[in-house]
Amino acid sequence: MGWIIESVRRSLVLKVFSICFVAIHLPLISLLLYLGLGQPADPVPILVVALVATLLGSALSYLAVYTWVSPIDRLVKAVDRYQDEGVEPIVDVRGTDGVKRLADKVLALVRTQEQTLKSLTRQANSDALTGLGNRRWLQNAVSVEINRAARRKQWVWVIAFDLDHFKQINDTYGHAAGDEVLMIVAEATQRQVRPYDLIARIGGEEFCVVTADTGTSFGFAIAERIRSALEAWNPILGGRPAQITASFGVHRGDPTVETFADMLRKADESLYEAKAKGRNVVVGSAQA
Repeated sequence: MGWIIESVRRSLVLKVFSICFVAIHLPLISLLLYLGLGQPADPVPILVVALVATLLGSALSYLAVYTWVSPIDRLVKAVDRYQDEGVEPIVDVRGTDGVKRLADKVLALVRTQEQTLKSLTRQANSDALTGLGNRRWLQNAVSVEINRAARRKQWVWVIAFDLDHFKQINDTYGHAAGDEVLMIVAEATQRQVRPYDLIARIGGEEFCVVTADTGTSFGFAIAERIRSALEAWNPILGGRPAQITASFGVHRGDPTVETFADMLRKADESLYEAKAKGRNVVVGSAQA
């Protein structure tokens, strides 16, 4: 008997069949009980008993079907909302039958897909070597910074810098040493800026910092701090001392009239000018 009860508990089909069986036969069971108790076999009382039993059976069937099948409707609505709005579905389904197992598996698949998408998004928007954001990430994130600066009436500072003679580092000390330099440069840059400033590796050995402030020389001061920190760093690469420097282009942009593309282009122009002036210097421009 125990295995029968357990089978019914775990099977939606058997649950629905059991309730439907009882509901269909409830009028007959009621009449048998009515007559078995010695009640008169008058047509009117018999008809009333049958009608009440039929209504009770119908109500029992509806309640059972609603209880066991309605979670499917909630699951479908939750999945539809996830597809339309990106809201992760949460559906509480109790029991041990097929609906419960179906809901658990669907929700597990959705969560796995969501984790995979987030992982792919992180990979697509970050630099695997340094852990910084990449150019795509910067272009997406900078819009928030520009809008915030416009509301606060701040300048947007775009600092582009490129490691000097980086190809020689790779050729002389090896690519592993070059990778180490890039990672340490990223770490050193993070130490010279505020936690909420944007930093990205936008090219092979090119980095970009985006920050906002009301100061008229704020970006130049940050660039000089980074430049000085790199110049003072004398790493040992391949057992030999090395000199690491970088050239900096800085642009002070007006977020109300300039796009980020314009700001970055002007910072790059200043960067090229810094290289032309002998490298390891900071050159800047400003929006009037």
